[in-house]
Amino acid sequence: MTEQPAGVHVFTMDGDNFWDTEESDEWFFDSIARYEDLLMYDVHGLVSCATFCNDSRLLLAVSRESRHEIWELGFPEKLITRKDAGLIKNRDFNLLAAGFTECLAKQMLYVPSSVIISGSSGVLLYSLPQSKSESDVMSLTKTLRSDVKDASLALSSASVYSGASLSSISRFDLNSCKISEMPKVQNNTANSSVWDSKDAISDMSYVNEKLFICLRDKGNVLLYEPRVGTVVQEIAGSKKSEERWTMDVSCEGDTVAVANSSGMLRVYDTRNYNEAVFMARVKVEENTMRCHEIRISPTSSLVSVCGYDKNVHVYNFKTPEVNNGIIFSHDGHRGHNVQNIVTHLWHPSQEKLLLSADNTGKLETWRFRQSQSQNTTA
Repeated sequence: MTEQPAGVHVFTMDGDNFWDTEESDEWFFDSIARYEDLLMYDVHGLVSCATFCNDSRLLLAVSRESRHEIWELGFPEKLITRKDAGLIKNRDFNLLAAGFTECLAKQMLYVPSSVIISGSSGVLLYSLPQSKSESDVMSLTKTLRSDVKDASLALSSASVYSGASLSSISRFDLNSCKISEMPKVQNNTANSSVWDSKDAISDMSYVNEKLFICLRDKGNVLLYEPRVGTVVQEIAGSKKSEERWTMDVSCEGDTVAVANSSGMLRVYDTRNYNEAVFMARVKVEENTMRCHEIRISPTSSLVSVCGYDKNVHVYNFKTPEVNNGIIFSHDGHRGHNVQNIVTHLWHPSQEKLLLSADNTGKLETWRFRQSQSQNTTA
């Protein structure tokens, strides 16, 4: 493999790190009761985003100064093997393929044999090495768009949607490899005076033939039907222009979660967008980088947030009456130079298993324990 990017290394403790204190010993002792699994690594770079290809493969975007890379990793067997499978020695990520990219990846989407990234250079398509290929180097296949920077991406069964604003959304057909403009997002809802085509997009998600669009500066979530260009439903946003919003949508499309830069978290049932079914507020530490994220668990009624401090906070939105809904806070990113968590995501099939990365390049995979009183509901 020519000029291979650095691999993933097991996290090692050094003299300048938090872990050499008595407090670290106490934390590790307490973690035995709090975690079923906890593995730590150092990727020696900034993790900008990550996404799963399937249950056992992960794509990780890593940047070191002006060098930007994508790694395809095999997930540690210890974390995804059945508990009754006996002793599993493999606790490490396995580097399957890697490649350099033109820019830092804001978002990635896995499509069969390829990965699509968005960044300052536009929307780019990279090919992934196949199992029979002699090469393990990813390569740039096609520049899908160069007219947008840091676009949001969404994937349907046969198309990839991209856009940085309502007026710039386009569709790339995975079968024909052609790009087509979308019908104009019609301003036809009850709250239509609040937004227009120039509004920036923070997130998009395609579920049940609808494109969920979150407006970055206003918090509105639009349910858009791409075929006819009609917004069929809408979650009203906020009037505070200084806030920044992000969104996630459940796999079934029945739950929408939004969070803003002030620490406000809301969860909505798609059957009634007029009132949130769950609300919480996270305290925002002053020295954070303000790159907050919200994620809905694909296996249960849990939602997680990061980017407000050094922790990943997990809530059960079906039981807000118990401890205000919060059931766990992952506080394993504890180095002196850690400011906040830059990204995190749930494993697609393993319950209570998450991955998180901080601003110093530490990557952690963890499965938390839950008391009987905190059990999730389907």
